[in-house]
Amino acid sequence: MHQTVTLSGDHATRLAQLLRIARQEARLAQRDASARSYDALTELDDALSDHLAALAVAAEDDAADAESTGAAERERRAWRPLRAG
Repeated sequence: MHQTVTLSGDHATRLAQLLRIARQEARLAQRDASARSYDALTELDDALSDHLAALAVAAEDDAADAESTGAAERERRAWRPLRAG
């Protein structure tokens, strides 16, 4: 059974999507796995979860940095429509 996956967003977002898919597939593969394969798949699941968490923390830190430096406000202003004078 083949499935098609469509990714969207920037590179980091697409990478996170792939990691979530890989984690889900690892979890599904654990159901029918032998003992050693189950252990390896569990370790893979844990590692993927750790990497996803690291990406989320980094994104939160980047957002906080952007707020503290004023870059986020400049970005928000860039998207506001100009007023007719």
